[in-house]
Parts: sequence; C-alpha cells; structure tokens
Amino acid sequence: MSWPYHFVSLSEIDQVHRRDLLDLRGYYAQWSAIIVIVAIRILRFATRSSVKHGGPVSGKNRQYLVCGLWLLWLLGLSIWNSGDDYLHLTKALGRVGLSQLPLQVLMSPANISQPAASSVLSVLTGISQRALTPYHRLFGRAIVSLLLAHAALYTLFFVQSSHPEFGILLFKRVQDLDVQCGLVAIFTAVLLVLFVRPASQNGLQSLLLQGTIQERRKMFYFGHVSLVILLCVAAYSHVKQAQKYILQTLAASVLNWVCSRLLC
Repeated sequence: MSWPYHFVSLSEIDQVHRRDLLDLRGYYAQWSAIIVIVAIRILRFATRSSVKHGGPVSGKNRQYLVCGLWLLWLLGLSIWNSGDDYLHLTKALGRVGLSQLPLQVLMSPANISQPAASSVLSVLTGISQRALTPYHRLFGRAIVSLLLAHAALYTLFFVQSSHPEFGILLFKRVQDLDVQCGLVAIFTAVLLVLFVRPASQNGLQSLLLQGTIQERRKMFYFGHVSLVILLCVAAYSHVKQAQKYILQTLAASVLNWVCSRLLC
C-alpha cells in the first residue's frame, strides 16, 4: 500500500478549518480522559472494591493493555479527519500528545518524602498511588511516542522541501528558534523516558546516582522535575498552540502538590 499522505497546498479557509480540527482534537483527548476517570469512579463505587488493593488496575499485563489502548485512541484521534494532508497529521500528533501533559502531572506522585501520598487522580478515582504510579510511567512513554512521531514527520518534511538559499528547508529551519526549542523538548522527553524511576541497585542510573536509596530517590525526583520543567519551557517557546497546554500543566502541578500535602 502506498503512503496515503501528501504535502498539500491549502487555501486560507482550509487552513482555518485545519486549525479548528486541531483544537478539537485536543478537547476530545482531554474530555475523553475525564470521561474515563468518571467511569472508573462509578465502577469502583458500584463494585465497592478496596482502595488498598489497587482496584481494577492492578497487574503488569493490565497496565500495558490499558496504556496500549489509550495510545491507540490517541493515534486514532490524530488520524481522524486528517484526509491525505501530511502536515495535518504531523501537527495533530504533537497537539494530541501535548494535551495529555496535564493528565500526566495529575497522576504523578508529588511528595518525594512519601511516594505513596495520593495524587489528584488517585483521589478522584479511589485508586492507591502505588497502583497508579506505574500508569504514570507508561502513559509518559505513550506521550513521548506521539511527540517523537510528530518530530520525525516534521523532520522528513523539512528534508524533502527545498529552499532557495539553503538547498533543503531543514538547514534553514534548524537555525530558527521555534525549531530549536522543539528539538530541546524532544531531547528532554527522551531523557524522561530513559530515566523513569529512582535508581535501583543495578543499571545505568545506579552508576550515575550514588548514595542511599533515599538519597537516590531525592536526586531522581529533582532531576525528573527539572527535565519536566525544561520540557514545558521548550514546548511553550516552540509554538503558540502549545502554550495553553503548558499553562494547564503548571496549574495541574500546583493542584497536585497541594493535594499531596493536604493528604500527607
């Protein structure tokens, strides 16, 4: 089967329509997450399951299944109504990926001294934080996958597009601040995936982070948060359309921290 997407020229009206669809994807991605949270809360209330046992989301296979299905849903949203417009798909992958950052923060453990302290999502769903944290890690990989696809498709577009002075558009665009910020954001996202948990007794992280388990946990936490901040700053500076999601992520971070402190 041939590649169905092409570089297409759009009229001004078509460009406005594409921007509206991209905004709509972000809304759908976030509202679908809210619907799932409400459904989980209703299910737990109906079954009267115990929070201490992690509820209906325990088990590694189920974790991968749930996150895999969510990734497929997000990919479906990115493809939906994109037609054969290559840049529409490319932009949609980035938009949908960024729309998930607030949700990712709301399920993250916010208290380094008490990793089991409840996050906002733990409170809303009734799922213990210990059962929820693995989903935080896996959902992070799903988000990074979408952002990597976004970056790869844009890079291919720049490589295949010509420029009168630089030969190919890539050599011109890498000198622009917005693209440089995008590259920083992608590089930071990859680092977040590579360092997904506090260093254990073995592996790369144990070589980089020395000390007791408590000291390694603190170093990991501050390193992880620093990378998240760098990612958000770079994404905010990358494109205007990312800014609302970054502001939502900041608000979610403050709310999650307050929730964690109140429930300590």
